[in-house]
Amino acid sequence: MQPLLTIPINKNIHSISINHAIKKAHISQAMRRKLKNQGTFLCNQVPCNWNTLLHGGDILSVFLEEKQSFSPYEFPLSIVYEDDYIIVVDKPYNLLVHPTSTERLHTLANAVTYYYQQTNQHSSFHPVHRLDKNTSGLIIIAKSAIVQHAFTKQHTPIYKVYQAIVEGSLPIALGTLHWPIGRRTGSIIERICTSNGKLAHTDIQVIRRYAQYTHIQCILHTGRTHQIRVHLAQLGYPLLGDDIYGGSLRYLSRHALHAIGLQFVHPMTKREVILSSPLPSDMKALLIHPQ
Repeated sequence: MQPLLTIPINKNIHSISINHAIKKAHISQAMRRKLKNQGTFLCNQVPCNWNTLLHGGDILSVFLEEKQSFSPYEFPLSIVYEDDYIIVVDKPYNLLVHPTSTERLHTLANAVTYYYQQTNQHSSFHPVHRLDKNTSGLIIIAKSAIVQHAFTKQHTPIYKVYQAIVEGSLPIALGTLHWPIGRRTGSIIERICTSNGKLAHTDIQVIRRYAQYTHIQCILHTGRTHQIRVHLAQLGYPLLGDDIYGGSLRYLSRHALHAIGLQFVHPMTKREVILSSPLPSDMKALLIHPQ
């Protein structure tokens, strides 16, 4: 089993408890309590327990067996990046991230579970952020709950870049939208811009205008459900194919939104990771052969 966390103890430290060593790695009290009750530990590859004192130069390995019940599903994954802690997948559209009551097998969770089995990895599935079923592009999957938690606790944000195609000729070259988003009354799916909603911040930039639509780039500073879709619909320029928010199905059968870029500081290695994904063929076709 791969460790959830590997912590080298600074050589200048005389002694430190496991609890304090894990706390210094920015792990919350709730997660430390879970590790105390359910975790196992190695000090320099030798089994130890929660009460073991660590010393400078030691290497602490932390393990936590997680039980998940996703059925493996053979599906070709486009893996853009992988290490011991995370996997980044270029998700196609028409693929849910998690199983639902009506779709239990054909999801990213099931496909990643199959991949883990085929590569002999005892890892679990923990998305660090969300992508809608019909949004394509890059998504970070943490291989353990503790790594997912580390992403939420670190102070440096994930820089997420999307490209989209909206209806009409968007008149502004650059724009910043600070419109709060909340759930539409009576709907479990739709969101709206409302003063009672949660803060939502999207930057938009026009890449090129066409006769019937506009190719744009969006940068997310918050991660509200349907954020880009709702903001652009509120602006009066819904995504092509986004019939939920007023977009026409004339050009595409799914909303024209692709997560094209990610930039983040890896919470475990502290290294900067920069990744990109090409536009999928359905969106690219509209730009190469405008209609």
